[in-house]
Amino acid sequence: MPYIPRPSDVPGWPRVLALVEDAVADVKGAEVAVAAHLVGTRRAWMLHADRPFPAASTIKLALLVALFRERDAGRLDLDAPCPVEAAAVVPGSGVLAWLGPGLSLPIGDLAYLMVAVSDNTASNLLLDAVGRDRVRATLADLGLAGTALNRRFLGRLPAAGEPENVTVAADLAALLAAVAAGSAASPESCGRMRALLALQQDRDRLARRLPPEVPFGGKSGTLPGLVHDAGLLGTAVGPLAVAVLTRGLPDPYAAEELIGRVALAMLEEVDGG
Repeated sequence: MPYIPRPSDVPGWPRVLALVEDAVADVKGAEVAVAAHLVGTRRAWMLHADRPFPAASTIKLALLVALFRERDAGRLDLDAPCPVEAAAVVPGSGVLAWLGPGLSLPIGDLAYLMVAVSDNTASNLLLDAVGRDRVRATLADLGLAGTALNRRFLGRLPAAGEPENVTVAADLAALLAAVAAGSAASPESCGRMRALLALQQDRDRLARRLPPEVPFGGKSGTLPGLVHDAGLLGTAVGPLAVAVLTRGLPDPYAAEELIGRVALAMLEEVDGG
């Protein structure tokens, strides 16, 4: 089970705290949660990191790890073809909803689409292949009690009475730290997951202010009122797993800018420390 940093590990990082406090000042109901873990150390920073949020597409990280664990166990072949049935197509992010009928793609290609362009149809096909119970077992085995995949991907907020997928910033940072450390699945599978995360096309959040030479890979999440990102940042002393979850900030573009500034402040703190 990976080490999950807790608030007792918090160093100063006053710039990050000031950024968050400024973002939520005088905005009723606005919330920001942050978790960061310098992989291979006990150095961490957390703010409201155990506060639950609707996960949006960040929950796809849990599905990705469960998928590769199934591959490690020999129960799934990433080269196996998967038909894209019309009944599986859902709206929202991605490209499969716009392509013609009769398509069949390897499971590994669906994983790429789920991560790189957050394709909801690809994600549901992978969820069917893996099974929700396997995702739950993966989360339990990794000790990520604040995260739950309770429904399929809809491309919208759930209606009244429908279940919601939930997560906490601490879990997302811990999950990414385990991928970086090679312990979330086999070392080979973790390497393949890191390669997929590095193909992420949404670079307007954690990656937006990073110097071009800094490696980045992650998974964002967006729903009305929610702007999230979770990823691995390269630092001079090793990977930094970061999760920033926001809710209720009135301007989504300002939320993206906040996330970018938090990431840059953390990078400068780690590289300068």
